[in-house]
Amino acid sequence: MNFNRMCKKIAVYWHRLCRYGSFKPNWDENGYEKLSLAIVRKLLNHPESKFTIAPISTKRYIINKKLDIFIIIEDGRVEITNHVYHYVIRLNVRDYEKIVNQFDKYVDNVRLNYENEIKSQISNSLMNIYQNVIKDK
Repeated sequence: MNFNRMCKKIAVYWHRLCRYGSFKPNWDENGYEKLSLAIVRKLLNHPESKFTIAPISTKRYIINKKLDIFIIIEDGRVEITNHVYHYVIRLNVRDYEKIVNQFDKYVDNVRLNYENEIKSQISNSLMNIYQNVIKDK
């Protein structure tokens, strides 16, 4: 067997062991994890939700004033707050990565929509300038 291939196999084995094996942190799941993930997913798709990212601290915020809910996603946990309650729920690595990826994809889609809207306004402006030039001749 090739030495490089053997090294790659060991690296993959080590990665799987660290991510899913005995090295992952142990904490008791209390049943709120799945419910909190469902709340985050629903708020991601809610039309009244606003999204913010803090690039230095890597915190992700979901703010929904209509439902009066404020969510912070950071470091493997989700904090759900309103004026009455505050929950801090620890997530396993896999669920945390899924929710962060879903959040990032949604924010990226919003950014692409903004860019397309801005670019469409620019092309309309260029068309108006072109029409004015043609009329002026």
